[in-house]
Amino acid sequence: MAPHTTHAIILAAGFGSRLKAEEGHKLLAKIGGRTMLSYHMDNFQRLGVTHLTVVTGFRHEALEQAVEEASNQQDNFKVITAYNSDFSKSNGLSVLTGIEAARAHIDDAVPFWLTMGDHLFDPALFDDIAQRPAFEDHIQGALYIDRKLDTIFDVPDATKLRFDEHQKLDAIGKEIGDFNAVDVGLFWGKQGFIESLQAALHRRDDCSTSDAVTTLEASGHFAFPDVKDALWQDVDTPEARAHAESILPTFSL
Repeated sequence: MAPHTTHAIILAAGFGSRLKAEEGHKLLAKIGGRTMLSYHMDNFQRLGVTHLTVVTGFRHEALEQAVEEASNQQDNFKVITAYNSDFSKSNGLSVLTGIEAARAHIDDAVPFWLTMGDHLFDPALFDDIAQRPAFEDHIQGALYIDRKLDTIFDVPDATKLRFDEHQKLDAIGKEIGDFNAVDVGLFWGKQGFIESLQAALHRRDDCSTSDAVTTLEASGHFAFPDVKDALWQDVDTPEARAHAESILPTFSL
């Protein structure tokens, strides 16, 4: 079945300026009357997660208070925050911040699930993942992808992937022209994922999740599972938020 993973990280350190959420933070933005945070908490619990780390940055005080309140309402599910003071840099720094903070509280902080705070997923995806076989031992990281390109709401903003005829990754990025999948913002990682980020940070004083993807994929230690029929939405603009509201009735809530 799905990897035995009890820890998850939500990246919520960015400015979120395009969304302009009246709730004060993109992770607190409500879709269908519920916060993005609440959806993430429910989804990860479907995978057996018992510890959640929310990485904060911009407007961290309000978010930290909201996370504490949400955690106090949970039984057998611990939620902590980790502040990334370099939140203006790439998201890999937030991953490392989250891992470092979690290791002070959680014995099994690795392996871990990882998602972007402003991505909304159909819970059916997590039910499906829970029934899939565990990754092979040599796999150090995974990025869930979507090949249903006709369902992507904002294609220009999506992180795109191009796979060759042998299903090897040929390119990843927002600007690549010829692509056949998009990144849905859901990852799974082991120690190799962390070490790839640390190596990139050492080289150029910054790192992103794409560094882990390309490094591990090149060495044959990465996987790209498909979300299949499940829908999701990157809620980073008012228009994307409205689209998320429109597809919410199709979700298995």
